[in-house]
Amino acid sequence: MKGLFCGLGVLAAMATTSMTGDARAIDLRNEDDRVYQIQITSSSMKRDVDLKALTLSLVVCVGECEFYVPGVGKTKARGNDVVLIRNGRIVTQAR
Repeated sequence: MKGLFCGLGVLAAMATTSMTGDARAIDLRNEDDRVYQIQITSSSMKRDVDLKALTLSLVVCVGECEFYVPGVGKTKARGNDVVLIRNGRIVTQAR
């Protein structure tokens, strides 16, 4: 039953996204040897992500998202951008 509710939530999120705008997946890459806690904010959501060392995560974003890493900095990304954490810095690269 829990799986059914999760699936319905994903479908509802997809329907909302298709009605409100163009959603794209932003690559979020951690090339450092430590875990970072990242706050992701957009006009329609706010969430916290723990990004393990040397990993990649995809973030679906409608419009522009802001990525904030305490003690490191913040950046904004949209579309097919890549948000990269390397050598203790966070930057956005256009793809």
